[in-house]
Amino acid sequence: MSTAFPAPASVRSSPAIEPELRNAALPEPVNILLVDDKPENLAVFESVLECADYRLTKAQSAQEALVSLFGTDFALIVLDVRMPETSGFELAKIIKERKRTRDVPIVFVTASYSEDEHILSGYSAGAVDYLTKPINPAILKSKVAVFAELYRKTKALNEANQVLHSRNQELLSANKELEAFSYTVSHDLRAPLRHVSGFAQALREHVETDLDEKGRRYLNMVQDAAREMGELIDHLLAFSRMGRAELRLELVDMNNLLQRARDDLQLETQGRSIEWRFAPLPKVEADAALMRQVWANLLSNAVKYTRPRDPARIEVGCEDSPRGEFVFFVRDNGVGFDMKYASKLFGVFQRLHRAPEFEGTGIGLANVRRIIGRHGGHIWAEGKLDAGATVSFTLPKPAGRSELD
Repeated sequence: MSTAFPAPASVRSSPAIEPELRNAALPEPVNILLVDDKPENLAVFESVLECADYRLTKAQSAQEALVSLFGTDFALIVLDVRMPETSGFELAKIIKERKRTRDVPIVFVTASYSEDEHILSGYSAGAVDYLTKPINPAILKSKVAVFAELYRKTKALNEANQVLHSRNQELLSANKELEAFSYTVSHDLRAPLRHVSGFAQALREHVETDLDEKGRRYLNMVQDAAREMGELIDHLLAFSRMGRAELRLELVDMNNLLQRARDDLQLETQGRSIEWRFAPLPKVEADAALMRQVWANLLSNAVKYTRPRDPARIEVGCEDSPRGEFVFFVRDNGVGFDMKYASKLFGVFQRLHRAPEFEGTGIGLANVRRIIGRHGGHIWAEGKLDAGATVSFTLPKPAGRSELD
């Protein structure tokens, strides 16, 4: 024989408020479940808690409470310990066994702590607090307000996490599309470039003896342009990947990275008179591979733009900043630049000197800015025409470091 469940517990809503005023001035009311077998006790709870902040649901038995919990999310359950048939402890255990309700806080109501021998059992059953009869209205209001606010903040955090998860999924999808697009662009652009370069070389081998000086110069320009276009594609792809690559942070010795970057410039510096001035640099928490690219780009630029100088002077050092960061700098005595164009220096394809004077694609410093930004720092440059330039960037100090060694 089946047992009929009682009708769902009655719901007492807060007084009607104009929707516009409620949305503007009041938070969404939260659901509070009041469980007590005595109607007079429920009436006391209701009279104390009745306000626009709460939507009160009353239940006089465990069965009524479970029916209410089936379709409603509650911020708090105020539960009488001593009820006939199913006690408050037994009901609490049932509530905590259900996935949907296991995290709902329960405040037990008891006659007194001294009369109840199962206080510890109540906490093990899932209670977060106790109230004693007769109920102190101020204490009841205070406890319910705390749990209601906690519920609102938890709900808001969960909603924010859901939005964040959704956006992360969108970002992952966009990154995959961008990666596929980068591959397609790389493949589709390289194919005609290979043809241009290959046929230009074939033409040179076929008719070079018949070409005059102007013809050879034109052919050289075609091959140089194809080579520069290939380099530009490589740099663009590297720039696009820079923002998506995962940082692999570790404690990095900047002195080692700086020396390796200088060693890589042996071909560019061969036969030149360059005075290198390297001050001791601190260790930082960074991605070693990316930070090596930073030094490679900055030293390469310093070497390139000091080409007219004999001797060239390139200085690297580090200082403490008032904001508690390391400030690294690369200073040279090269051709410099006009400060009114400083804002363009770190943009993609931005060049402050004519290509015939100094080679380059205009992407190197843009890459440096992106790397430094991803490490939590910022970068800037200062210079003067024909009087050298200084490129500086900041990086956070590793935990436990208060000053420059």
